[in-house]
Amino acid sequence: MIAAVLLCGLVFLALNPRHLGDGISSSSPVRCPGGFDGLDIEFGDFFEGDEEPVRPEVRELLDDPNFGASGQAARDLEDGIVDPRIVEALKAVAAEHEICVDVFKTGHYFIEGVEDGPVIPDDYGEAGGRPNTHYFGRAADIWDVDGKPVEGNGDDPDVQDVGWILAGLPPEERPDQIIGPTVWNERLDRSRREGWILEQDQIELHEDHIHMGFREKNGTQNSR
Repeated sequence: MIAAVLLCGLVFLALNPRHLGDGISSSSPVRCPGGFDGLDIEFGDFFEGDEEPVRPEVRELLDDPNFGASGQAARDLEDGIVDPRIVEALKAVAAEHEICVDVFKTGHYFIEGVEDGPVIPDDYGEAGGRPNTHYFGRAADIWDVDGKPVEGNGDDPDVQDVGWILAGLPPEERPDQIIGPTVWNERLDRSRREGWILEQDQIELHEDHIHMGFREKNGTQNSR
């Protein structure tokens, strides 16, 4: 049995290091191409009986049938690593759409093989040298919306609606670091004052997912 699990994990890895498996989620039925925790692939309700109590808003998100997460993302939620503002923003999106979050902090990287740290690597375009919101648990990456990958579907009405939901949040509750695919940004036509990151090199690096984050520990830089 152990050998079979290991072999299955290696086959997944050979296919794609970022999008692996269906149904890797918290307690939800959302089909989720979750992150890859080495060969530690978990399915279904895998956090029952944790020693530390889970915050009510986190449990509400994990129990939402519209929310799916990779094993590593769900663990970050359970462990209290994820900023409460991110949790609330995800709840707002999940109220309207099935979404899959691949990563918050654990397992995130900007450059493959380079360990994540508090600062974005210099080689990562114009954002190099700035604080890494993932490292501080203040960011989430949404890879799928209503069963459709973000990649190649930036003009899909459901994927677009994620942006409209975020834009509709009050400025003080809205992430101030929102990045998505080129066509997604063009159709939404939002501004930096609303939290959108519009540097072309960063947009090109987010053609396959929607990133939402808070730049600072408290408050936002949104002015409208």
